[in-house]
Amino acid sequence: MKKSPVFKAFLLILGCLCCSIATNWIMIPNGLAAPGITGISMTIEHFTGINYALIYYAITIVILIITWLTLGRKDASNIVILSILYPMVLWVLSFVDVQIIFEEKLIALAAFGVLYGVGIGIPYRIGFSYGGDDTVAKILKKTIWKSTELKKIYSFEEVIILLFMTLAFSLDQLAYAFAGQLIYVNSMNYVVFNLGPKLYDVQMIGKNMEKIEDFVINTIHKSVTIYHDAMGGYSKEPKVQMSCVCNSREYVQLREFIKEGSYDCFIKVIPLIHVFGNNRDFHRLDDENIE
Repeated sequence: MKKSPVFKAFLLILGCLCCSIATNWIMIPNGLAAPGITGISMTIEHFTGINYALIYYAITIVILIITWLTLGRKDASNIVILSILYPMVLWVLSFVDVQIIFEEKLIALAAFGVLYGVGIGIPYRIGFSYGGDDTVAKILKKTIWKSTELKKIYSFEEVIILLFMTLAFSLDQLAYAFAGQLIYVNSMNYVVFNLGPKLYDVQMIGKNMEKIEDFVINTIHKSVTIYHDAMGGYSKEPKVQMSCVCNSREYVQLREFIKEGSYDCFIKVIPLIHVFGNNRDFHRLDDENIE
């Protein structure tokens, strides 16, 4: 069962709130800075006096248009909602006078990095992007540095942004910004790739496996791969090998079904790191880890 549009909208708003709170209520009051589009916007605000959220809005709209022209409709559609929603939430919360100030700057940095990373990771996990510097890196790869790894382009891009930010921020602030980026990227990656159901590859070998196949498909609603030409190395008898990927709860259900039915089969369970596919528990194939 796929996530409903209402639940997706809730997750998108939650992600925007996390990023906006991290920026307006933690980062700015503690005298920190952030790299990326936020850093560019704050640097321009320093010289123009225009609210950085409005500058952020303008930059993301430009990125959206360039994305449409270079990467196509699919990539643009992934960022269009947050290109409008996030700057709006960021701008509104900039007028809410809440300041979460920590005595230790490193603690403030950690709080900002974790909350900001969670805010980015939540929409990213369900297929949406803020259209920030990660999208710019994709555009540069598509148009200029086609043979260069995406993460190298992204890193180069962040260095250029940090150099630009020296016009408005001290070296101490930039050092904190770089450290904050390391924290929020890892936090984001954890949400995107690890904060979900633990998945297992369950491999079963035996005879008369039709009822197990039916249970996998119709009860726990997972697909199954079947190999009919397996052969027992000791018995030399023909066997059927089946493999399915399921989460922890489904694996327990499958194990209990096999146990209660007294099915004679060999079972091998392998924990998985990432699985890409169309099932609700899997990642999309176009998910990209920018770590």
